[in-house]
Amino acid sequence: PPGITRTYLTPQHRQAGDYLLGLMREAGMDAGYDALGNVVGRYAAARPGAGTVMTGSHMDSVRDAGRYDGLFGILTAIACVRDLHARGKRLPFEFEIVAFGDEEGVRFGVTLIGSKAMGGSFDPAWLDAKDADGTTLREALAAFGGDPEGWRSLDRRGRGVVAYVESHIEQGPVLLNEGLPVGVVTAIAGGARVRVAVTGLAGHAGTVPMGSRRDALAAAAEMVLAVERIASAPGAGGAALVGTVGKLEARPGAINVIPQDVAFTVDLRSGDDAAR
Repeated sequence: PPGITRTYLTPQHRQAGDYLLGLMREAGMDAGYDALGNVVGRYAAARPGAGTVMTGSHMDSVRDAGRYDGLFGILTAIACVRDLHARGKRLPFEFEIVAFGDEEGVRFGVTLIGSKAMGGSFDPAWLDAKDADGTTLREALAAFGGDPEGWRSLDRRGRGVVAYVESHIEQGPVLLNEGLPVGVVTAIAGGARVRVAVTGLAGHAGTVPMGSRRDALAAAAEMVLAVERIASAPGAGGAALVGTVGKLEARPGAINVIPQDVAFTVDLRSGDDAAR
């Protein structure tokens, strides 16, 4: 603490984006916002017509995030270009750094908006997604100065991109505990998210006998421990599988009432789909 909360198409997004634009231009890049609010910087190749190598990461955050998540992959890439530019060196390919405006999906409940557009999988129905205040993605883009229909022009498939590479802080912390400076990613952890509803029966905390209760929270607690037990079992892939219960709500939520309804989430991830 204090953590960072920076969500898509907000004043904080603009502040961070403008700062990154300044760093990119100072490092010798042509840079600007694209239609969806991504910040894109380009360092020209030694010869015209060369292919493009892309790098970068996201500049939005989850709630109360660490300061290096995402931004590390943007800032380190800019530092590399700044060094190349200072030495007057060009690469045999165009080098492009993208600071994606949204990965986490905190504001609109839609994830990876900028990168999905570049990968050719943007769904125009997302433009009608609303944030907690009822503002649609379409309205927020227009207010930010973007173009709600401009996603069509961002598809980079078949346009000379030969590779994408990204540096990232470790979120393990396996390398940290092992005293190792760097690791190479060998798999991307696929994810599955589940919302669970448990229904019991409310009752008076002082008079309902323990053996007669249908306590939804007690049942949910056993389920939470089951997620931890299953994800930790060697038969489930050991370290290859992780499971997290990140949200849990009990109702009616009174200290003297047996919980009747509980909702919780399960996040399962693994680099091996079979284990997941």
